[in-house]
Amino acid sequence: MSKSPESPSVVGRPRRFDDETERKLLIDAAIRVMERNGYAAMSVGDVLNEAGLSTRAFYRHFESKEALLETFMLRETESVSRSLRRVVDAAPGPRAAVEAWLERFLDVFYEPRRAQRVALLSSAAARASGPSAAMISEMRRLTCLPLVEALRAGHEAGVLYSPHPEADAYSIHSLVVSSRDGLGVEAADRATTRAHVVRFAWPALGLET
Repeated sequence: MSKSPESPSVVGRPRRFDDETERKLLIDAAIRVMERNGYAAMSVGDVLNEAGLSTRAFYRHFESKEALLETFMLRETESVSRSLRRVVDAAPGPRAAVEAWLERFLDVFYEPRRAQRVALLSSAAARASGPSAAMISEMRRLTCLPLVEALRAGHEAGVLYSPHPEADAYSIHSLVVSSRDGLGVEAADRATTRAHVVRFAWPALGLET
């Protein structure tokens, strides 16, 4: 049966953007707001004003600003993981791959643009809001995965010692993070952090420092 001329074909206003575009607009808007005001001062209204979207659009994708923060953190981690994967895959051998992973992971904390993002996400307010334990575990897994594979390949080739590559990769990851956060009182510079990590990790892997 055909619709009568009075029957509306669309209920409500049509959406301007698809789901993927909407999510990107919201996350990008949140980044800009956080860079200006910090996470603690950011509200859902601020994000919506920046993105030019409605409250309905926000809650289609996120339960809260904390959920948006988790999504942003995961997106940043996935970007880092892809970058780590590229340099590891491009390395001429397992040892070079381990060194390439370390250099690129240090970029996260010392390359100005990425360091700004880390500082933003490491603020006391952001840490208090999340991410969840499950999200932290996934972020670490994504970051360490290219190193795990490099360590496994190196052990199998006999060019380094890593019978438990997952545990070794997680240990190196933690060593980088803790070293950068502070050797003594102040956060270490890049060269100091790298030297500290190499001094502890390389002998354990059977590599020369």
